[in-house]
Amino acid sequence: IEEAKAARRVLVYVLDTTLRLLHPYMPYVTEQLWHHLPRAKPHSDQSAHALMLSDWPQMDDNSPLVSSDEAVAAFECFQSLTRSIRNARAEYNVEPGKKISAIIVASGMIKEEIEKEVKSLVSLARLDPEKVAVYESGSDEAKAATADDSVQLVVQDGLEAFLPLSGLIDPDKERKRLTKQQEKLQVEIKKLSGRLQSKGFVDKAPVPVVDKAKAELAELEAQASMVQKS
Repeated sequence: IEEAKAARRVLVYVLDTTLRLLHPYMPYVTEQLWHHLPRAKPHSDQSAHALMLSDWPQMDDNSPLVSSDEAVAAFECFQSLTRSIRNARAEYNVEPGKKISAIIVASGMIKEEIEKEVKSLVSLARLDPEKVAVYESGSDEAKAATADDSVQLVVQDGLEAFLPLSGLIDPDKERKRLTKQQEKLQVEIKKLSGRLQSKGFVDKAPVPVVDKAKAELAELEAQASMVQKS
């Protein structure tokens, strides 16, 4: 009988701890299950009334859970790298489903940690697994691999990512997009320029309105010039 009670206590303890750990990821299910477990009477802080308010599991009553500053730093490094690549994809309007190539240049322990998580990086940043490489900073391989035109992302000291432009954009699609944008800008420039050349508009419109039209024309011409250079 005592052994059975002890076994039940262990099972309740393990299930209770598991539900507490799972709660941030599965809040509703774990909360419902937790209320079916035998538990102590609520304290003055009411923490025993809800799993979401209960204490996080500890090693024992006196010692906190074991943590690793190195592991946290490695995760934050990987997180920053992933975020930088995803931001670059958004900036260059890369299609969500398109997989791009990437060259990661890192040093020391950072390189080792990134190499361990390459599969995760490929998944989270939508990279082509066959076109992802990790090189040591300053090595001949890194210099050769980053020689082509690339977008350079400085993630942190000792960690950079290079995204080849050929993988970010489709030259034909980009050319068509820029041509379409240029044509649209020229239409707007011609319309606004014609209005400013009209004496009826310049003489009769309030000065602020005319100045605003001139500023808009200058802005449109600047945009057209940038598109033309692209």
